[in-house]
Amino acid sequence: MEFREWFCLRNRVNFTIDPKISPDDARFYFGRADLKQKLEKQLRRAFVAPGTPKMMLWGPYGSGKTQTMFYLQWYLHHQKPSSLPLLPYTIYLALEVQSKSDASSLHMQLLETLGKGVVSGWVKTLFNHTTDLMAALLEISPDPNVARGLEHLRAGGDISLMAWRWLTGQTLATKELEQLGVTRNLAQVGASDMAAALVSVGRLAERNGEKLIFFIDEMDELQNVRTGDASESIHLYFRRLAEPANSTVGFIAGFTANTLSEGPRLLTREDVTSRISMNNYIEIGHLPAVQDVETFMKEMLAHLVDSDKANAKIQTEGLDVTVDTYPFSPNAFDLLADFASQDPYKSLPRNIINCINECAIEAWDQQKPIVDEGIVNDIAPLVFG
Repeated sequence: MEFREWFCLRNRVNFTIDPKISPDDARFYFGRADLKQKLEKQLRRAFVAPGTPKMMLWGPYGSGKTQTMFYLQWYLHHQKPSSLPLLPYTIYLALEVQSKSDASSLHMQLLETLGKGVVSGWVKTLFNHTTDLMAALLEISPDPNVARGLEHLRAGGDISLMAWRWLTGQTLATKELEQLGVTRNLAQVGASDMAAALVSVGRLAERNGEKLIFFIDEMDELQNVRTGDASESIHLYFRRLAEPANSTVGFIAGFTANTLSEGPRLLTREDVTSRISMNNYIEIGHLPAVQDVETFMKEMLAHLVDSDKANAKIQTEGLDVTVDTYPFSPNAFDLLADFASQDPYKSLPRNIINCINECAIEAWDQQKPIVDEGIVNDIAPLVFG
């Protein structure tokens, strides 16, 4: 019998939760009702002031920052706050940074993840609803160079690709700049120029009835930047996006850190924190007590296991287990929660999910109908030890 049938799973092959693999897993947020409520509240408030989310999520590796991002995306699309009059257009990006990366690298990753086709589509829709496209684009961006670059996206072909390269901050030759009718390369002035161009793309999205929000994961990669000028350009880019003047492009960024002071200095300097507000630096931490671990596990099992099938199996086979802890015996369930809670620094969703899955696989391999204490004693020390 297959693993999922053995343990009465709902349309899934194991107990792993990963929205990158199974997009439907984004709806899960277990065991943290207070934190969930806080995150949702901050999102609702953000669309009133500053007009778009500007939020930093931080915590240790395995604490659930990525799951939090995917959940918040799901929340915006499936339970859209009344404070958001537009449709959310959300983009997830796992940042990649090298020692010499600067703001132009970050800017290019953001726009390339958004995609030329999306921005071109917004320009074409705007063209269909206005008698003067350039005048409309100059309302969106006071910089005629940005307006011209956006205008060319409608054309298609080489000129459209050239315009996209310019908008993403890539360096164009003088002849190419002349073809576009722009006076300089976008990255030539610096980070503020690129941030302003991104904000203009956000305004373009708004003219199309959508709110652009980036979910930027793995921001601790910024620690890899070793060049002073490059570091400052990234800092300035984020400071510009954090300005109250930017009410169009939202960002929810996540970085790994055991304490906030260990996070990337570029994101925790006072000129950034004062603009974002410390209320929007939200810790995604450990599960602090055994009761929190038990709640997490019970909520997880309740969502992943088909309770009707599990109940039928329990009755048919006379298993010494209740459906709220299935497939763990009550003693095995309590034992796993105890193991997970012994070291607060290891009491993390990633470890708990991994332990549940590994214990279930071991039981299946031994052809045991439930996970007993012996299996937990064998597996849990390897995960939490």
